[in-house]
Amino acid sequence: MRMRRWATCAILLPGVLLVLGGCADKLTRNHYEMIVVNTSTADDVSRTIGEPNHPKLPELWLYERVDKHLIVKIEFSGVTVIRKEWIDAMAEEWEDTDQPGDTDNYESTKIRKIKE
Repeated sequence: MRMRRWATCAILLPGVLLVLGGCADKLTRNHYEMIVVNTSTADDVSRTIGEPNHPKLPELWLYERVDKHLIVKIEFSGVTVIRKEWIDAMAEEWEDTDQPGDTDNYESTKIRKIKE
């Protein structure tokens, strides 16, 4: 009887882990950095960080995670990413990227907390 229980657990466990792994939030800093301005497409963005939780506009996708104090904006021209922005209030980071290598259009700023 015990052997049957172990066999059942051994069969079901990989399936449960697969389902739980698929539910993980793909909106991470590492995934965000995989999106390349002027190269990545809307399909690439969707596969990399998932679907936005705000209505998709043709030129702007907005991701917001209130529990993480995180906002991510991805702007498009046609289907190609032309700008991306990462605002993480918990980590006090704000990155706004237009075109890599072009210092006039690239800004990375740390946001400081205002003390009362």
